[in-house]
Amino acid sequence: MGLVTGGLVVAVGGVLFMAGVGAETDDGESDDFSADTSEPFFNPRQRDWGEGMCESMASLKALKTDSAKKADTFSGSPVSVASTYLTSASSALEDISRKFAAVDSLTRIPDTERLRASYLREIDRVRPEVRQLSDADGLAGLSTREKTGRAERVTSLVAGIKEPNPSWDQLLHDQWFEVAANSPGCVAVRQAEQAKSGSSQPSEAPEAVPPLPPAADGASLGACLDGACEVRVMKPAADIKVGGLTLEVTRDGSKVTVRHSYPSGGAVRVNLSEEGARGTFGRGGDATGTVTVELKGMNRNGAVLRINSSLPPG
Repeated sequence: MGLVTGGLVVAVGGVLFMAGVGAETDDGESDDFSADTSEPFFNPRQRDWGEGMCESMASLKALKTDSAKKADTFSGSPVSVASTYLTSASSALEDISRKFAAVDSLTRIPDTERLRASYLREIDRVRPEVRQLSDADGLAGLSTREKTGRAERVTSLVAGIKEPNPSWDQLLHDQWFEVAANSPGCVAVRQAEQAKSGSSQPSEAPEAVPPLPPAADGASLGACLDGACEVRVMKPAADIKVGGLTLEVTRDGSKVTVRHSYPSGGAVRVNLSEEGARGTFGRGGDATGTVTVELKGMNRNGAVLRINSSLPPG
């Protein structure tokens, strides 16, 4: 392996590697990166989807909180307390089901539909029994003990509504969900929850994130197959196939690392930490040409790379 400072040149197993200005390089073992593709960038329906979900989730949370508070209060209370709870809980659950059902399905982003559908399944799992237990005709003529038993059963059913997996909070590492969670409607929902709980802590304004520059090929990493592309990388790790090479890309918010492992066992890596930084990969032997990767811009949520290759395909 050879190393020349200035216009840094690294030769690994007969392979030529050059790193441009603003790049750091080092050698290392190959990592096991997934080949996940990026999610679509901002969707015009993103705000409406996020606000519909925030409102629906807040309504469910309020019902669960109210039910938990009342779970141990029915015994010894007037029978009207249990009857009133049964009616209100059933009505609230029906309303929450309608709210989740009204949120538009965003089929291009599967996690959004999985989240919404998971909530609906859990709610609809208990809704028929809650409706039956709360039916006014069925309550008529029941003893205080029987009505209390029904109310306690409903609190148990409501408490048993499970959070989806992955949950909303677990998905917030994804820029799409983070932006949706910081839409004006979602912020207003959080502020209302804090005001209702008596919290003196004001809702923190979301931290400003500089926008990513536009990418000609959007989030389609497959556009790099022909050797020229400009793409967004939103996941922490992704593989990009270009000009017969596989570039293993990782990012951590402060830099983007581009790595290539060679059949000979060697590997080279370049760290791009500022706009305009470049790394150039090349092959010796019978194959000629290079692959150049330029960091067009990045923020904590993603990065935009411009890639050009003069390598032969395959």
